[in-house]
Amino acid sequence: MNSAIELISIGTELLSGRTLNTHAQTLGAALSVMGLNVSRDTTIPDKTDTIQSAIREAFERTDIVIVSGGLGPTSDDITREALSELFGRKIVTSAAALEEIKKRYAVRGHTMNPASERMAHILNGAEALLNSAGAAVAQRLDLPGEKVLFVVPGPPGEFAAVLSDHIVPWLIQQFPDATPLELRILTTQGIGESDIVTRLEAAGFQPLETDIGFYPGCGKVEIRLTAPKEKTAMLDEVERTLRELLHDHLAD
Repeated sequence: MNSAIELISIGTELLSGRTLNTHAQTLGAALSVMGLNVSRDTTIPDKTDTIQSAIREAFERTDIVIVSGGLGPTSDDITREALSELFGRKIVTSAAALEEIKKRYAVRGHTMNPASERMAHILNGAEALLNSAGAAVAQRLDLPGEKVLFVVPGPPGEFAAVLSDHIVPWLIQQFPDATPLELRILTTQGIGESDIVTRLEAAGFQPLETDIGFYPGCGKVEIRLTAPKEKTAMLDEVERTLRELLHDHLAD
């Protein structure tokens, strides 16, 4: 199974600027600790054909796709219906999720209605993933060809809860040998990003077998070096070389 994971966030409000989409940051942080990564982050509107095409295209590239949003009780929450049509699966009610929703409503002194019951709907054959931070149930759908689809509520707290409670433990089980990359961080000040690159190129700097990223901001440039654990010695050598070349502008 391919360990690259794609994220598809569904919600017209995310594209209009009305709502800040933090899912990629939350997912990326959780995966990097495990030695996995988000290979692509796509944000799309609440449109059936767009949802379906985005998922089809994602599965052409990778085996694990996480879809968030569109699982609420309102008429514009169409993710379940779009997936039902895409995969030819009926929508059914998760008894466990329905019971949890009833308990949640009872605690608040509310009575469930037909609209709220929609949040207990999953695709036939999917595993219901109970949502400890909200009402809408998440689900995991195992598809032919070792493809796996996670469908997760969109609110940030609920997304994070399902990720922590269900998705991360599943990924740990699937990829027990995954290890985080080794990381080194240098911070410079008083020198611009282009001047840094010019200085490094003039010195013939080549970060062999090490990934390097430059992140300018607030008058400083953060340089991040990453490499697999087995390349730690090479990473240390690259860091030493950088410190020598940029010694007069290091902030740390």
